[in-house]
Amino acid sequence: MRIKRIYYAVPLLLALLLPFQLLAQTETQSDVIDRINLGVKYLSEKDHVKSIEELLEAKEAAVRNGWYSQAFNATLNIGTNYYLMLDYGEAFQYYLQAYEIAIKHLGARQQMAVFNNIGGLYIEEKEVQKSMESFFKAYEIAKKLDEDEQIGTYGINLALVLNRMGDLDLAEKYIEEALPLLKDKPNVLLLAKTAKAENLLLRNKFLQAEKLALEILPEINNLYLLKESVTVNDKITLLLIISKIYEQQNQYKTAQKYALLARDAQKDIEGRIAIYGSLANLYGNTNEFQKAMAYKDSVIIATDTLYSIKNSALFKSDKVKFQIQNYQHELLESKKTLKREKQFFYTLIICVVLFMGLLVWVYKNNSLKHKQRKKIIELELAKEKSDHLLVERQHREKEALVLLEKERLKNELDSKNRELTAKAMYLASKNELIEEVIQSLSINNQIATNTSLKNQINDLKKYLKKDTQWDSFFVHFEELNQGFLDRLKTKHPKLTTNDIRFITFLYMNLSYKEIASLLNITPQSCRKRKERISKKMEVPENLPLHSYLSRI
Repeated sequence: MRIKRIYYAVPLLLALLLPFQLLAQTETQSDVIDRINLGVKYLSEKDHVKSIEELLEAKEAAVRNGWYSQAFNATLNIGTNYYLMLDYGEAFQYYLQAYEIAIKHLGARQQMAVFNNIGGLYIEEKEVQKSMESFFKAYEIAKKLDEDEQIGTYGINLALVLNRMGDLDLAEKYIEEALPLLKDKPNVLLLAKTAKAENLLLRNKFLQAEKLALEILPEINNLYLLKESVTVNDKITLLLIISKIYEQQNQYKTAQKYALLARDAQKDIEGRIAIYGSLANLYGNTNEFQKAMAYKDSVIIATDTLYSIKNSALFKSDKVKFQIQNYQHELLESKKTLKREKQFFYTLIICVVLFMGLLVWVYKNNSLKHKQRKKIIELELAKEKSDHLLVERQHREKEALVLLEKERLKNELDSKNRELTAKAMYLASKNELIEEVIQSLSINNQIATNTSLKNQINDLKKYLKKDTQWDSFFVHFEELNQGFLDRLKTKHPKLTTNDIRFITFLYMNLSYKEIASLLNITPQSCRKRKERISKKMEVPENLPLHSYLSRI
């Protein structure tokens, strides 16, 4: 019965499609351009499904008719749709397709645009080296074409990446080259000045960086310039640079003010992670530990939220791709139907029979493909979930191993320091015993007249003065606490040898009584010496000396 219904429906379906077949006209190049413009309009409205549908149809028509400029534009904008949906892999594939069209049928100008877009993709994927290579290719093409504005624009992109890579001299070269070329592009000129301010900051030229950044900030606040596509992210980047400048100059309150302005302007969660981290460090520097911990927690929460958003975006992208596949399939079926309509007018009976068989085949084939596609998607999702769980478990295991290693090293260090302390106590008790023997012998009247004994007592005194075991003690201390004494002497060159010996005992967390025994002084003298050394080192009054030493 179902087959019969299809049989009777075929003539009616063809009769309904006949007017459309008669009215159908060949699509012109102007129609393709209008369709691309409509796709770009949907792209700006973030309606990615409609945008990709329009652009795909425009691309197919353009390729079919050999209109490669339109095919390139449509393909590039399809890639941009997937880029905005965070599906960077799919975006990269379409950018490569656009690049192939540019190589085979167009020219260097289109290749330059593709390299620039691919460079932006690599930035999002945190592949800085590849990003630099792509931007450099775009820059080289602009040089060959002798297009000043493009040279300046791609030069600034290179400079921003080189700043991130730490190649400050080369970045400065591109910035200085770009600045005079961007007079007619005020938005990119502001970005160039921002890159220069960042370069000066990284060179520790804080006053110059501060002056330039504060000059740029009011211009970015200008609404007219914002309409020329200076984005909010450019303003946020500049605010963070200013905050970093003041932080490097230990002006933490001013740095906090600009970081908070960046936080208020930033709506994107990925951008807020860096801002929260900066605020946590700044509040930590001003000993506002409660706020610092709150922003540390915010970093963790924002990171988890960003991970969820990206997963959601990728799922949405997969859903869009599935819908686009259905749309392409329906479009293909529609074209096949129109073609079969033409055949119907030549051989009515044969076409009807073939068309019925074709419909049955298409129905079964589509049903099978749909089931297979659904199964593949389910298997892919299960694999992704399994891979994610495996990576997460491996990460936790690595963290546990790192913590165990740190604990082992800490216990080993504590054990060595205890051995070192015991050695110091032994040396002190030995020297104390020798001094007691010398004192008791010195007051003996019989010894005073005995020249031989007096010489031996003098030898004991010389032994105390020339005791090299203390030097050995400090050698062992430096081996266990590598670099501590060098950092201490570098930071506080006014400290004497006795000061350093006293600080070493404090660093080992010995009590006043133990230190007094080691140095043959009273506990009260220990307290006074500690106060004197704290003042010499200019340690803040609210910070214990031992805590200060542990940070060196």
